Amino acid sequence: MKNQKRILGAAAMACIVAGTLAGCGNSGTDKAESSAVVSSEAGKKEESTADGNVTELTYWYCWTDKIQENNLEMTELFNETVGKEKGIHVTAEYQGTYDECHQKLQAAFVANEMPDVSVMEISSIRRFAENGVIEPLDSYIAASGVDMTDFYDALLLNGEVDGSCYGLPYLRSTPIMYYNNSLLKEAGYDGANLKTWDDLKEMATGVHEKTGKYGISQYSYTWTLDAFMIEHGSSILNDDETATNLNSEAGKEVIGFYRDLIDQGVVHAFNSNESDKVTADVQNEDTAIWFSSTGDLTKFASIADELGFELGVGFIPMDQCYGTPTGGCNLVMMSKIPDKKKEAAWEFINFMTDTEQTVKSSIKTGYLPARKSAGESDTMKAYFAEMPMARVALDQLAYANRAAYSNPNYTEATEAIKSALDAIYINNSDIDTTLADMETKVNKILNQ
Repeated sequence: MKNQKRILGAAAMACIVAGTLAGCGNSGTDKAESSAVVSSEAGKKEESTADGNVTELTYWYCWTDKIQENNLEMTELFNETVGKEKGIHVTAEYQGTYDECHQKLQAAFVANEMPDVSVMEISSIRRFAENGVIEPLDSYIAASGVDMTDFYDALLLNGEVDGSCYGLPYLRSTPIMYYNNSLLKEAGYDGANLKTWDDLKEMATGVHEKTGKYGISQYSYTWTLDAFMIEHGSSILNDDETATNLNSEAGKEVIGFYRDLIDQGVVHAFNSNESDKVTADVQNEDTAIWFSSTGDLTKFASIADELGFELGVGFIPMDQCYGTPTGGCNLVMMSKIPDKKKEAAWEFINFMTDTEQTVKSSIKTGYLPARKSAGESDTMKAYFAEMPMARVALDQLAYANRAAYSNPNYTEATEAIKSALDAIYINNSDIDTTLADMETKVNKILNQ
């Protein structure tokens, strides 16, 4: 069945809660405190308005490092400005990865212990909206006069469900190509000239032959795989999200391209749960090219600065066309909170996604400036002039022309896809047989 509304009953939600509680250990991906909660302040401030009333809000966010710093700093700024003026205090709480946060939100919905505002990975917004977990924002947008045309069109695609807006773009991203230009130059190349898949093969192979280092490091990642598929005139799923396109000429071409380079020792391939090993290759200056989110720009720039190599950034190399999916999160409001808290939650969402805060968040983290007014502001222009790499993902956004997948079973389907990629790239499994088996599994999952 095609993306029809799925209303989770008590039994289904109970299963989700059980699974969530069973998975409450520390994430191996996020290097964070053993506690899943990090307050935006050492203790809640005793802020008060003239009548002594303060509306307390809880905000759930994901990821650590610069992203965590940004969330805490922006929350504190809200508390010191709009919050102080309007009698609102927000406490920011860390919830791990997007998947971990979504599991906790489902459990909290059942227990009626929801936060008030949360980040939500864009492909999950439809599922949470259709299940009544998050609140439509249309009335708040209209009352506040928010100019929705100021957001980049490609970033609005996943916030709308059945004609209503359920989330405003916050920390948004596309995958981009990173490269160690010092290593490329050692092999006689310049990453600025890396535009096509032919260039990619030539430079990656040349680096390996001339320096002994890897031309490319990558793990089995479905987001970048989707970018590769788009550039070959296809995508991971078909248009109505009922079947995968990977067991096709385009899919075999993309996957075969990397498999051939792996066999030649040009590509250092890792399992789907080993993204940290790509970063290790970068830190060891053992790889020339890798693909990751624009949200990792500040991290890789810091590594390059510390080690003294020249970092470069470019579009995902072109085959038939340029193309990219979008990712990242929107800010959403929970549906079961009192009306007074909804009004306060909107003030926080509006603040966090306004132009000035969008500029600060983009510069801090490397994520896209989600608003046109932010991208075209004097501050961002000056930043782009100082750090041209930061503009690459924004320019590439022009080639993002579809929403992220919102089939409620897509997360489960990606596990089957990643297992197939691991089998082909790591275990040398036959491409045709593995993709045929994967197609059967994925199509069944998508249509559950």
